Amino acid sequence: MAKHSFQDDKKEYSLSVGQFAKLCGTTRDTLRHYYEQEIIIPRVDENNGYHYYSASQIGSFFFITTMRQAGCSLQEIKETIHSSSKEAITRLANAKILDMQRELFLINKKISALHLGMWILNTCEKHGYNKIYEDIAPDISVSSTPIRNSDNAYHTADIAKDISVHLSKAAGNETLSTFPTGVTISYDNLLKKRYVYNSIVSLSFLPADNQDSRFLPSNKIVACYHEHGPSDIEKQYQKMVSYIKRHNLRPLSDLYIVSLINLYDKEKQHTYFKYLFICVE
Repeated sequence: MAKHSFQDDKKEYSLSVGQFAKLCGTTRDTLRHYYEQEIIIPRVDENNGYHYYSASQIGSFFFITTMRQAGCSLQEIKETIHSSSKEAITRLANAKILDMQRELFLINKKISALHLGMWILNTCEKHGYNKIYEDIAPDISVSSTPIRNSDNAYHTADIAKDISVHLSKAAGNETLSTFPTGVTISYDNLLKKRYVYNSIVSLSFLPADNQDSRFLPSNKIVACYHEHGPSDIEKQYQKMVSYIKRHNLRPLSDLYIVSLINLYDKEKQHTYFKYLFICVE
């Protein structure tokens, strides 16, 4: 781009550096940096070397600010400005829009995960621990990874590799969540009192894509909250089965066991909080 001639622009280019910086909400150092990078060029007084800006350059400053906030480097902005090409600006803007849309999706994914975790905690406060109850859950999507050796999957230590596979898959897919995560036990095995895990699951409030994730088969659930303590979790499993039978409900899913807290402290004390549910009709 050709250097601008300021010979006849003394009236237009009359804002001092301080005045222009105040109008733009920026600093003298930033304006100096932009000048050195040839992004915003002020008029330089031949007599005293002072810099003067035009009010028309305020729009240019905020264009640069917007592009910087969108993740553009100063070099990218400089090349775009100096090319004076609508196509170059369009290409750069569209690329940054896609980047920001991707970032927005990831932020929404994190927000969704926290909302789901808070929903579980809030309903726990409503119903209490170790009590079986019916509830209507919001729309929840599920991604799952089958456990390779389900016959011997009695404890989380038995499925460490499967958990790693599931979390790696979720981390590599922007549409999948890694929290909250849990396991499932088939309803048939619940009836047999054979408590082996058959899949690793992650839940989400984000819509299911019907490829890597699917909605729960029903919003109606039989649920229970269980925390570490004298009550054996296997007793809660059987209470849930008894509740379903007693109320003539039909199970539509496996038992979901979702861990929100699962910690060992330095004294090797085990603290956990689990949300259990089965979809029914």
